[in-house]
Amino acid sequence: MKNTLSLILLILLCFTSCESKAKYTDYEESDFYEVQGVIISAVQNDNYFDSSLVKNISFNYFLDREIPKTGIEKNLEIFEAKKGYPLIVLVHKENENISFYGRVGILDSINEKEKVFLSKHFQEEIEKLN
Repeated sequence: MKNTLSLILLILLCFTSCESKAKYTDYEESDFYEVQGVIISAVQNDNYFDSSLVKNISFNYFLDREIPKTGIEKNLEIFEAKKGYPLIVLVHKENENISFYGRVGILDSINEKEKVFLSKHFQEEIEKLN
């Protein structure tokens, strides 16, 4: 009985001490810079009572790297998020693994490797339509 109670207490302590995932609002706007990204998945979240606009998305960013980084955001209320769309990703200045969905679009200042990546990406998307 004593061991069982100790185990239950340990489990509860683990669950209450776990940190929740940081949100954009936990930071200052000036903590971030913008990079180009592409949405790789945009699906409605699992809560049937939420609006159809509430989505879980994943996206790639740092497209000019051999292996781009991947970010995930859950429960975004956003209409224009669809797989394959280009987006602007907000990346934390001190930790590039912290990223958030910015907005759909293409940055004015993408580099040559990003241009090549996006051109190839859009060509593949067009071919899928045919």
